[in-house]
Amino acid sequence: MVKRSLKTSSKCAEILNDRFKNQPLYGQNTSSKVGKMCGIVGILGANNISSELYTGLFAIQHRGQNGTGMYVTDGKRTKLKKDKGLVGDVFDEETLADLNGDRGIGHVRYPTIGSKVERDAQPFMVEEPIEIGMAHNGNIVNYNELIEKYDLDLESGCDLELILHVFREELEKEEVIAQEALFSAAERTMESLNGSYSVLALIPEIGLFIFRDPRGIRPLVFGKKTTLEGTSFGVSSENTVLDILGYKVLRDIMPGEAVLIKNDKSYQSKQLKNKQPKHCMFEWVYFARPDSTIERISVYEARFRLGRELAKEWRRNEYDLDVVVPVPDTARTHALALAEELDVPYREGLLRNRYVGRTFIMPDQASRETAVKTKLNPIIEEVKGKKVGLVDDSIVRGTTSKKLVKLMRDSKAEEIHFLVGCPPIVSPCYYGIDIPTKEELKAASNSIEEIRRDVGADSLTYQTIDGLVRALTKDKDELCLACLNDDYPTKVREDIRDYFEDMRKESREKIKEENSC
Repeated sequence: MVKRSLKTSSKCAEILNDRFKNQPLYGQNTSSKVGKMCGIVGILGANNISSELYTGLFAIQHRGQNGTGMYVTDGKRTKLKKDKGLVGDVFDEETLADLNGDRGIGHVRYPTIGSKVERDAQPFMVEEPIEIGMAHNGNIVNYNELIEKYDLDLESGCDLELILHVFREELEKEEVIAQEALFSAAERTMESLNGSYSVLALIPEIGLFIFRDPRGIRPLVFGKKTTLEGTSFGVSSENTVLDILGYKVLRDIMPGEAVLIKNDKSYQSKQLKNKQPKHCMFEWVYFARPDSTIERISVYEARFRLGRELAKEWRRNEYDLDVVVPVPDTARTHALALAEELDVPYREGLLRNRYVGRTFIMPDQASRETAVKTKLNPIIEEVKGKKVGLVDDSIVRGTTSKKLVKLMRDSKAEEIHFLVGCPPIVSPCYYGIDIPTKEELKAASNSIEEIRRDVGADSLTYQTIDGLVRALTKDKDELCLACLNDDYPTKVREDIRDYFEDMRKESREKIKEENSC
């Protein structure tokens, strides 16, 4: 057990890398906050901790391409390394060799409006009342309220800093900091937080502490590996990480559950909150790897069923198709299933440059438009003179869709019929996906016919919400569909919605100004 008065010695000079060495622990002050759809990995018990974290983060690089970080310990000394860039750019052989230990957490970050990598990169850490390193995936809706409630003066724009400080303040109320204190502090933290959060907290003197929001909006899974060298535990946003590292998946962390994996390799779990789960449907539609399983449902199979459901909607019109072409990569599975269901040839009519990142998670429209030009190039022979069924996973702003249709037109396709695996997105997301303001969402104020005309397609076929629910094989009540129906799983007041909208607009204007300089 650790007495409440115990303080760890200052390690800042040893912990922070050069980029952060002369800055406050979390970066610079900011008036706005950011949430994000990111990826997290936590491991306890591995002798080659930095190597396993590196491999794990590399496996979920698709969840965040903007920045990455690791916080590791050998029980005596902790080290933190984080920076902007891809996993392979930030961590080289020399850096990994220095990040030695047997416990650690890692994070890959996807940029959202208003964020700056140098200021908001994860993990974060505090030293009082006990040293804690923390990383998370999600977004806190009542950020401003909690700043006021806890009288916090935060130094970053990342809501993880808020979660860490709330948890720390709740922990300070405990007389003795041991496992029961962690569960009690986490329960009170959950009572304060409104939003989505899957949290990994590495406490060098105790172990790896994990908790997930009561709705389970963001995924989190944990597993175990036993070798001749001993037993280790792994936790990640997606089970593919555990599979690659050789861990046997034990189960998902349940919504509202906290799990403590202690340094002695024993573990304890507690259900702190019981609420109706609301898992984000966008994990299956777009974000997760196709070889992952989210909430015991295969992402690949879910996308395949989405394609079949989309074929049902296509049959309602009078058009014919000569070929089905996916927008790589996510829509491939949708398109393959649709082609099989309609008995139409499937062809790779767009070649993807694999060195360009995912355009949806790029921080501004200029970046997305530039990336589209270099990311996809048509294979003209596959579409010339043909009636093309062009399949994409979703339409958000519509600008990418318009450019894709133009690519097909320029390639002399006879007709272009646009088919979308996700239903119309009509509302912003407040839980970690940077879906923009209502006025920027194409489907929020335009009919399907108006969208069709704007993108330039001969027809436009969307997935339906009922088709989506059938494809995901979940009860509708277990899914967060807020971006599709404006029905949010937690309370999002009008003033909070206005705040998010103003923040996004202000940030986009700043990005435009920076790009014009």
